[in-house]
Amino acid sequence: MDIDAIKGISLVDFLHHLGYDPTGRDSKGLWYYAPYRNERRPSFHVRPGKGVWYDFGTGEGGDIFTLAGQLSGKSDFIEQAKYIAETMNMPVAEPYKPLPFVEEPTFEDVQVSKLVSPSLLRYLANRSIPAAIAQRYCVQVDYKLHGKSYYAIGFENNAHGYELRNAFFKGSYPPKHITHVNKDNPRCNVFEGFIDFLSAERLGFNDGTDTVVLNSVANIGKAIPALAAYPLILCYLDNDEAGRNALARLHREFGDRVMDKSALYPNHKDLNGYLMSLNPKKSTIIKL
Repeated sequence: MDIDAIKGISLVDFLHHLGYDPTGRDSKGLWYYAPYRNERRPSFHVRPGKGVWYDFGTGEGGDIFTLAGQLSGKSDFIEQAKYIAETMNMPVAEPYKPLPFVEEPTFEDVQVSKLVSPSLLRYLANRSIPAAIAQRYCVQVDYKLHGKSYYAIGFENNAHGYELRNAFFKGSYPPKHITHVNKDNPRCNVFEGFIDFLSAERLGFNDGTDTVVLNSVANIGKAIPALAAYPLILCYLDNDEAGRNALARLHREFGDRVMDKSALYPNHKDLNGYLMSLNPKKSTIIKL
């Protein structure tokens, strides 16, 4: 074994060879499900630039060797190195090369509160979303970025991150994940974003059904375990290439259990566009 070569293996590469890939990211690193125990929400955090990990569920952490010890049950350094070498099939001719990690802007002074901002409610009203519906599922997120103060509509995901929207900004507060609204119904609606989800609430399409909001078509893989138990999956995805690709992926996974509902809005990119066409703007005044 080449110990120096083992020390140079990235934790991201090591976890990938074990079958674990990130579920999300924040400004400092990447989130995973802990590879040595079962958990419902990812609490295992890796800082790729520093080569260290920390498990917020157990309070333990370390480097690649301590992780190998956790996985193998070995406390001896050489045994840990041997476990890493065997996992990586060293020497590796074509190692997995993850995308380089780029530090994201750090959100500061994040405050979550009831959605009451007149300008945010006005933005939603202009998209035909009533305040009562928005306040049922959304919050107001105040934060600082690059030293400046901002606020946005926040929609929480399963990893306790938030999708953020206002009239000038579309982004997210990490980690990124799907949002699963579980009402124990055998039917589940699927939406790309939360504005379409709120639109379906306005149109009455969500009455009694469960819901999965992808919060990005890139999260389609994360949605598959949540959708696996449903006998009927109703997809209100965008009428574009990304939406069609996501629908095709779900068809491959679940076959005839998947229904394409985009025929309800054939002349619009998404469900919110259809809703807005039914409710032409008459006023932007919000009564609180």
